[in-house]
Amino acid sequence: MTNIIIRKNSDGEYMGFRLEGHAGSGEYGKDIVCAAISMLTINTVNSLEKFTDDIFACDADPERGYIEVTSENGFSDAGDLLLKSFELGITGVYKQYGNEFLNIKFEEV
Repeated sequence: MTNIIIRKNSDGEYMGFRLEGHAGSGEYGKDIVCAAISMLTINTVNSLEKFTDDIFACDADPERGYIEVTSENGFSDAGDLLLKSFELGITGVYKQYGNEFLNIKFEEV
């Protein structure tokens, strides 16, 4: 199962996210849930790097299915939009495949 935590401050501004675990919806290389989650996540990180000047840290361990993105000062309007898009996509995967393979939590930081 992939556990996802989306972090926001008390004003509802994104501060980052963390994913850990593999979805396990299919055999290695054919796990469409894991592939969807990975694509959304990697595209979000790449987009934050390419399309914003936001300062954030990214730590990853592909074997564990772990990636964490954090920002001490939050994100710009462009970064916020990218993270809203990430949340929309991840929520869509959750709605399609349910809580058997994916768990999403929101955390106030």
